[in-house]
Amino acid sequence: MKNIVALVPLVKSKLNKYWIVVVVGFVLTFLVGEHNIFNRLSYNRQINRLRSEIEYYTQQKELNLQKLQELHSDNESLEKLAREQYKMVKPDEELFIIKE
Repeated sequence: MKNIVALVPLVKSKLNKYWIVVVVGFVLTFLVGEHNIFNRLSYNRQINRLRSEIEYYTQQKELNLQKLQELHSDNESLEKLAREQYKMVKPDEELFIIKE
């Protein structure tokens, strides 16, 4: 019985040493260094932001391709663009610009 009682503090001290090693290993693995959990979360946010930018620019590209196709196929839309955006007029017309 005395031998068992004498082993209890020894087991407790070894158990504490193992837990300390596990905790230190966890800290070194996940909290210290270049590839820590905080950098990983930052990278995930950046990836999500870049994916949303890719989606936005893909939609803009599709809209611009549709507008370009429309300008190539329809002279009226080309004339409308020239009049509104570049303020072009026909030779017998006058242009009045009203500023608000």
